[in-house]
Amino acid sequence: MKILRVFPKKTSYTPTDPLVYYPNGLTQAPMWELFPEFDEIHISCSFTWDKKFCEELAYQFRSTQDKPVKLGGPAFESEAPDFEQGLYLKSNITFTSRGCNNQCPWCIVPKIEGKLKEIRICQGNVIQDNNFLQTSRTHKDRVFEMLKTQKLVQFKGGLESDLIDDHFIENVRGLKIDELWLACDTDGSFKNLEIAVTKLAKAGFSREKLKCYALIDGDIRKNEERLQKIWHAGAMPFAQLYRDFTDKKTEYPKEVEKFARSWQRPAAINMHMKKGTDFRSFNI
Repeated sequence: MKILRVFPKKTSYTPTDPLVYYPNGLTQAPMWELFPEFDEIHISCSFTWDKKFCEELAYQFRSTQDKPVKLGGPAFESEAPDFEQGLYLKSNITFTSRGCNNQCPWCIVPKIEGKLKEIRICQGNVIQDNNFLQTSRTHKDRVFEMLKTQKLVQFKGGLESDLIDDHFIENVRGLKIDELWLACDTDGSFKNLEIAVTKLAKAGFSREKLKCYALIDGDIRKNEERLQKIWHAGAMPFAQLYRDFTDKKTEYPKEVEKFARSWQRPAAINMHMKKGTDFRSFNI
């Protein structure tokens, strides 16, 4: 089946083949004759604050052509039962498992995808699993074997620090690793992060390879303390502002938005940490 996929915005993850459409903020239907022949239209919505826009797109599309229009994605708490590579993500990005056994209050993954389940392994250098380290050892070994054929390997889902063991470290040492992403979303999770980074550093991974997601809110002073601790531990912090799963995007003061952006640029972060500059003076 030929599917025209529609995404509210183009990102580094969305596919770019001829059967992909980005409306660029316009809800009117495109000129259908410009696309190759297709059988269905799938509108994929990741963020809840884009739901209204996507619903209007679906209405316009149904009004201007006769092919089925399906509306779904994480924002609508729907997921494809199987992962099909290259359909909703670029072809080099892959999932080898779905779901997560944790119940973090800020995360919607367990609500949408349920408990962790291992799925068919597809080729790809970017592993996007929500919690890869919860998969079985047998599954991990199969993924590592696939990754031996890949370059610039990235684990981007946010590795759970307390699950990083010798088996994982020994296997990633044999891969062409570009980035290993960990997570430190609360002050309480820092100790496990510190232990994990120490293990990975001993295995030869520097801050250039070790990245860390850090969920933050509007408390700049408190957030900066954790972000600096992550840097000193040996990982490159990447600030992510918490957004509620509501139809309206959570808004923060401009100073907080600017602060978050400043902790998303490695060059700026290194300068800040090494020279003691003040992020609030940056023109970002």
